[in-house]
Amino acid sequence: MKKKILVIDDSPTLRKILDFYLKKNNYLVELANNGKIGLALMEKESFDLIILDMQMPVMSGKEVLINMKEKNIKTPLLILSAEKKEETIEMGLELGALFYMTKPFKPNDIVEKIKIVFDKINKTTEI
Repeated sequence: MKKKILVIDDSPTLRKILDFYLKKNNYLVELANNGKIGLALMEKESFDLIILDMQMPVMSGKEVLINMKEKNIKTPLLILSAEKKEETIEMGLELGALFYMTKPFKPNDIVEKIKIVFDKINKTTEI
């Protein structure tokens, strides 16, 4: 069964690039242009992975992470952000992200990270 990924990012270009590369690698993809829409999708549907930007209008990535924790949404998370401050990276990882990648990025690098995430998940569920 195909893995389903939710991409939450305010950049139309980045959403289009990720949509293309993820579908090319046989993933199902849902897109949200802000955290509020992304959180609403998480409450309606289940996803195998969430790719989250930290700096967005309407609802920031940090607010999404806090809401996910409050609502007990435990979907694996990969943060993809232009924010490179050490404290932001640490905060993202402390709030549940498995990886924190900075923009700009190579699409193949994120696809590789996603494979690592799913390998990690598969190993922990096998135990």
